[in-house]
Amino acid sequence: MMPAVVAELAGSSGYGGGERYLELLCDRLDRTRYRPILICPEPGPFIERMKERGVETHLVHLAPLFNPFALWRLARLLIHERVTILQTHGARANFYGRIAGYVAGVPVIISTVHNSLQDYEVSPFTRWLYARLLRMTLPLAHRIICVSEANRRDAIEECPSAAAVTQTVYNGVDLSAFSTQPNRQKVRRELGATQGPVLVTIARLTEQKGHRYLLRALPDILDTWPQLSCVFVGEGELQQALHRMAIDLGVEQACRFVGVREDIPDILAAADLFVLPSLSEGFPFVLLEALAMGCPVVASRVNGVPELIGHQKTGLLVPPRDPQALARAIRDMLSNPAAASRMGAEGRALVRERFTVEPMVASTTAIFDSAMNDAGVPVPAQKRVAA
Repeated sequence: MMPAVVAELAGSSGYGGGERYLELLCDRLDRTRYRPILICPEPGPFIERMKERGVETHLVHLAPLFNPFALWRLARLLIHERVTILQTHGARANFYGRIAGYVAGVPVIISTVHNSLQDYEVSPFTRWLYARLLRMTLPLAHRIICVSEANRRDAIEECPSAAAVTQTVYNGVDLSAFSTQPNRQKVRRELGATQGPVLVTIARLTEQKGHRYLLRALPDILDTWPQLSCVFVGEGELQQALHRMAIDLGVEQACRFVGVREDIPDILAAADLFVLPSLSEGFPFVLLEALAMGCPVVASRVNGVPELIGHQKTGLLVPPRDPQALARAIRDMLSNPAAASRMGAEGRALVRERFTVEPMVASTTAIFDSAMNDAGVPVPAQKRVAA
């Protein structure tokens, strides 16, 4: 029996949590049962990244929001590739994918929610429009996957009739990528951060990620640890504004803006503390990766984050948009390295027990199979394991 063709319609062609999910999923799908193809809505680095991993990749422009030509091109591609399962990611892709999948006669259409629609960085009118369009097209979706219970609750609140088809599948990390005996000094020497404590944050430099609140927390922290270094990993539209803000606050000597990095395990190994001051999150891969390295964590209490970070158990939680609370939590962690180390160890144990890539992929493929069965489509047989 031929593998089922699984088309993954990405939310963007950048590289964030949704794209990390797709990278891991496509790497781990059983190729005797599923043949993944990737469809991206615009040019970007994710396309080349996935091509290098051997994933067949297509570009279908989806802008602007109402684009009948984009729907036609997408539907034509789905027909040409004889797609059995269309899995879409994010509000725009979910809307386009439901309609194009229906037009193309795709047997199974699965929408994936990585972030609450309430937290999209769009105008109130655009957010209202997305919500209305997604409610209108809900009958075309056979399943909805949410990456956290918080996202699932928000999705059902937006559209109560979605409850019957909505399931939570937590993100998971590949533990083999995160050594338990890393070289802690490598990045510290590179950044000239060998004397004081090192804070690390990894996120796109956008308003949603809350970097400005971490910058505002630094003056208070530097009073006690003047040799502290704060490492900002990522790029984005706020890059120059955050540089200027660091200068205005007099903390530029402590800040290291290092751009996008591929050596995330080495970056995390260098950290005394990982900080995620986001204003909203789904179920962030960077927190999973930090905990997988045993790194102590301070994070905003938003969306799915408390489903991973138990306050004073696997990290400290603070209100979003509160630099004073963020500074206090960071000071508490740095002042009590034994407690920080204990929380880091508990976080690592939690990730190893519950949040690895294997259950993420197994749960996702179980949804694929269930939806195919409901649609009357033959389900590809699993490989028999020799006794």
